[in-house]
Amino acid sequence: MSAKARVKPTPTDHRTRVGRERRASTKRRILEAALGVFAEMGGAAPVIDDFIKAAGVARGTFYNYYDSVEELLAATTAWLEEDLMLSIEHELDGLTDPVDRLALGVRLWLRKAEVDLVWCAFVAKAVTHGEVVEETLLRDLRNGARAGVFVFDSVQAARDLVVGTLHEAMRRMSASQVPATFTDEVARLVFRGLGMPSRRVQAALRRPIPTFRRAMQPLR
Repeated sequence: MSAKARVKPTPTDHRTRVGRERRASTKRRILEAALGVFAEMGGAAPVIDDFIKAAGVARGTFYNYYDSVEELLAATTAWLEEDLMLSIEHELDGLTDPVDRLALGVRLWLRKAEVDLVWCAFVAKAVTHGEVVEETLLRDLRNGARAGVFVFDSVQAARDLVVGTLHEAMRRMSASQVPATFTDEVARLVFRGLGMPSRRVQAALRRPIPTFRRAMQPLR
């Protein structure tokens, strides 16, 4: 056995790993509790004590992670968004064309909002978005621009077009009844705004929307 193979983790390494796992577990515990509190209270304004009680943690522990209800709401919403993105990526597996990826991703996002209005209303409150959502969207936009299928001057402006349009559409969907064609109309406008050729827009809208195969985090 080589000297390298005989090296064992030091007690410090072990404590660091255990501490990191404990922090991740506590953070998830708070987020899961927050999800239940936000979903249960709806329009009522929860306070910090509601989350501390639901998570069963000390006040000092809570403040190690979040400073305010607003910060916790943003973190919980980002968590839900990233959970959805994992399910979307599962359906996009094998797709390499950035147009096909973005087109199907937008329609899957809108389909989730359409069939789960509680989720839709919750996520529509977001003022920031999760890293996975941002990274995936920006990557597909850049790749589509390089391929010459998306036409825009600024990837940041293109990002804002997509996110802003979907965000406002979700606000409308959660607040009032919309026609059955609404989500496809929104998707069509997003695709046209990105400069997609009409034939690609029509092809994207004709593609069947798959049923999510990955179970998502439920709103309690």
